[in-house]
Amino acid sequence: MVAYGVEPAVCTIDMVDSLSAAAQQADKRIAVHVMVDTGMGRIGMRPNDVVPFLDRCRELPALEVRGIMSHFARADEADKTSALEQLARFNDLAAVAEAYGIQFRHMANSAAVFDLPSARFDVVRPGISIYGLAPSAEIANPKIRALRPVLEWKTRITFLKQVSAGTELSYGHSFVTGRDSLIATLPVGYGDGLHRSLSNRMDVLVHGVRCPQVGRITMDQSLIDVTTLGRRAAVGDDAVLIGAQGSNEIGADELAASLGTINYEMVTAIAARVPRVALGG
Repeated sequence: MVAYGVEPAVCTIDMVDSLSAAAQQADKRIAVHVMVDTGMGRIGMRPNDVVPFLDRCRELPALEVRGIMSHFARADEADKTSALEQLARFNDLAAVAEAYGIQFRHMANSAAVFDLPSARFDVVRPGISIYGLAPSAEIANPKIRALRPVLEWKTRITFLKQVSAGTELSYGHSFVTGRDSLIATLPVGYGDGLHRSLSNRMDVLVHGVRCPQVGRITMDQSLIDVTTLGRRAAVGDDAVLIGAQGSNEIGADELAASLGTINYEMVTAIAARVPRVALGG
């Protein structure tokens, strides 16, 4: 079994005709995977169009159909009725694919990998579970608890300022200090993927302590209240947005819940300008 983290390119009649012409000009042979819409309603051909499409591909010697694929719309829900209906449609297509000598069949996303073993076929396409995160809270398979987050998002304190009670902070003065406070500036904002809507609604870990984010998150900077740390707070201290520090942890699920969205949006929203550092083996 092969695992892919992204969906391969899909095919249409116009696309394969163009691919075939280009391949012949380059004296190459192109391998393609056929995407079929079994109920997602996003991309892919209708199941009834598969046989005519495969017949057309057979007429193009520069093309080789290596796989047939589809995608679940509701596999992450406790009620698997819709997912099983999609799977039944894809099973019919898988039998067609076998008759055409197609090697790979794939449909399983992260949720299906855990909860629908019959959907694993030859290849699986895990997405959010590659981050070590659960597709939803409704996954029944207890093995989901073995996932461990692999992504940590952190920055450092770049500025500290002691302010008095009643100080208004950031754009719109959406936060006013209720006491004398020590406010730290972080060089991260919505331009980096830290949602502006999280303003005054999230914590950041410094020295393993939850410090509330205060004031409106701006494009490149954010403020946190580190008053409880006192003299321990210093410029250059690590500040964890997503991840663990000491005995505390802030997960992508926590931030997602604050916004009424999913963990996948939180981790994929981190902008390209944020440096990525791969650690471990």
